[in-house]
Amino acid sequence: MTFRPLPILSVATLLALAVLIGLGVWQLQRRAEKHALLDQIAARTEAGPAPIEILLATGSYAAYRPATALGTFDYDKQVYVYAPRTGDGPTRPGNKVVTPFRLTSGGTILVDRGWAPPDWPAVRDKSRPDPEGEVEVEGMLRPAATPGTFTPAPDLAKRAFYARDSAAIAAALGLTLKSPLILEATARLGDPEPLPVEFNIPDNHLNYALTWFSLAVVLLVIYLRFHYVRGRLKFGR
Repeated sequence: MTFRPLPILSVATLLALAVLIGLGVWQLQRRAEKHALLDQIAARTEAGPAPIEILLATGSYAAYRPATALGTFDYDKQVYVYAPRTGDGPTRPGNKVVTPFRLTSGGTILVDRGWAPPDWPAVRDKSRPDPEGEVEVEGMLRPAATPGTFTPAPDLAKRAFYARDSAAIAAALGLTLKSPLILEATARLGDPEPLPVEFNIPDNHLNYALTWFSLAVVLLVIYLRFHYVRGRLKFGR
């Protein structure tokens, strides 16, 4: 085999290959980290519910932990977070009902009471009144959502939000929260319907890694083909 590589093209190709392979390796590392996180979340969700005051004292470890909280709801500052329902048939528009909850022990958190149709509370089931007075809530602590680039701005007049962003909700309502975590109720508290807990944490890193490695192979093939066509790469004698 005879090979006379073009110097500039070869250097550029090597640099590009290094970048592509590096990105592939990075995605494999991210996959390992994601799997470790998923294992941690699974272990946390399997633990029994604990008082929220104890869990919040653990810091970030409180996320994805079943919790109980004792306090009262502040319905005057209730908000609605856009959440189409897709898990049981055709997609249905609707909202998550998020209500400030004043802990008996002190401080305020946000409680996601569940899903309701878009014209709620006008069409609420009056046989399921909102709980009044001190009540115990059982649910799971969830991290707040981060609005994306194309997430619409909230409609503050209607208290309508498009991301379950506890910081933005608290700022709009003039609240100081004990924690940015949101307690997602797992038992019914009035008319809103709690939905099955879903994490929806993407795990596409292996596909991304294979894409980067495939691009590296394609680049190498193009590089060798380029030299072969120009007579700089010859096989045999």
